[in-house]
Amino acid sequence: MAQYLVGIDAGTTGCKVVVFDLNGNPVASDYREYGCLYPQPGWVEQTHEEIIPPLFESCKAAVTKSGVDPKDIAAIAISTQAPLLGLVGEDGNLLRPFVGWQDLRGEPYIKQISDDFGRKRFYDITGDPLGTTFAITKWAWLRDHEPENWAKTAIFASEQEYVLRQFGGQDWWTDLSSASREGMADVNHFTWSQEVHDLIGIPLDKRAKISTVPGQVVGEVTPEVAAKSGLAVGTKVCVGAHDQNCSTFGGGAVHAGDTVMVMGTFGSCFVVIDEPVRDPNAVLVVKPNHGMGNWTIEAFSNTSASSFRWYRDTFGEAEIAAAKLANDDPYNLITRQVAEVAPGADGITFLPYLQGAAGPRANANARAAFVGMSLGTSKAAMARSVLEGICFEMRDILRAQAAAGIDVGTIRLTGGAAKSPLWAQMLADICEHPIQLLQTSETGCLGAALYAGVGVGLYDSPEAAVEQAVAVTTTFEPDEATAPAYAAAFDRYVNVYEGLHSRVF
Repeated sequence: MAQYLVGIDAGTTGCKVVVFDLNGNPVASDYREYGCLYPQPGWVEQTHEEIIPPLFESCKAAVTKSGVDPKDIAAIAISTQAPLLGLVGEDGNLLRPFVGWQDLRGEPYIKQISDDFGRKRFYDITGDPLGTTFAITKWAWLRDHEPENWAKTAIFASEQEYVLRQFGGQDWWTDLSSASREGMADVNHFTWSQEVHDLIGIPLDKRAKISTVPGQVVGEVTPEVAAKSGLAVGTKVCVGAHDQNCSTFGGGAVHAGDTVMVMGTFGSCFVVIDEPVRDPNAVLVVKPNHGMGNWTIEAFSNTSASSFRWYRDTFGEAEIAAAKLANDDPYNLITRQVAEVAPGADGITFLPYLQGAAGPRANANARAAFVGMSLGTSKAAMARSVLEGICFEMRDILRAQAAAGIDVGTIRLTGGAAKSPLWAQMLADICEHPIQLLQTSETGCLGAALYAGVGVGLYDSPEAAVEQAVAVTTTFEPDEATAPAYAAAFDRYVNVYEGLHSRVF
């Protein structure tokens, strides 16, 4: 009897569900877009109704498309965004909408937490530089601005434990990487940090249990869930991981030195390390590589490939319409235009800080900008500047990692950018590193599925899962001929940010 695994990626702007065989081959998939709420400038929220029904619909569609007998699906696991914060009442329902990881409302608390607790102490415990991306400032805001909801909260949840419960998980469980991404965990000891929780006033008995076991089975699909999801009753529900850790696992990053660059809604470059060393400049995130017994060190972008989606939605009305008529993808039409413009985007610089800057330039007040247009500027050049700007932010991250003594060689690329050969080559040229693509670009779903497979014993270990199910298909080597143009464009990128930072940001 053939056996299959399902990986569910509950992303920021959409969800994807893939049915895989045990060799990592996608059998069928389904994707659903959903949105975010922006109640005030800098605020980002999502509701149960916006994100949970599409997860079930997408799962049911993928299982149906696969033609697989649902009884042959051994297990599921979920890749989730983090921190997506929810105040959950005694009945298991949200008391208010989720607060998204891109939300900036906690920025005023950075100084207060720094003064009361200390930036170095926070970094030493959590591995996270103090900033708005993590949960601590958002929890503080909710505590002070919504005391009634705070008092009614039975579980302070992030998305991993919440979605597990929706699919049949028993009790409240999360994983090391999701807990770490909150900035509320002690990454040296794989536990919640009592000190950090005391600072905010959250009792540890109102937090999920942290699983340190890769793919731990925490429940089974119930008849109610089976009807909504297309899965069979009794299918094992396993702990997955933060979406970036699922992407790195699905990219094969299990040993020290393995490097995966994720360019989806969120962007980052993860390097696996054996010990939880800290960046002397305190800009790189250190967190457990869940289930592997090691750690990753990274910096990230708040709006990586989502900057390209923003460009498509804002400027690509014609391409969207043309693609619909031609049964094509509007991104393909845009990248064909980009290919007609030389490296450097005709002197245009795009800063991709649509929701503040993260990583080595962490700045909640930073905003996106186009600089360098003239009367002769073309739409294609502006599109190219968007792709280049996203890549320059990745180059900035690599530069920060090098400054911290982290060696990066060949990089495996995952996420939406991996679907575009033009973009993959651009990234290789700009970062001056070989870029590898894998048999599936949906490594978030694959990583979740591999966690499930390890959890139910279909793979002996995470390393065995990677050996069997992860394969490199293509390598893009840097083109030295483009180096001067990209070096000059990157210098403009840095200078534009520094100039705006000193006067505007």
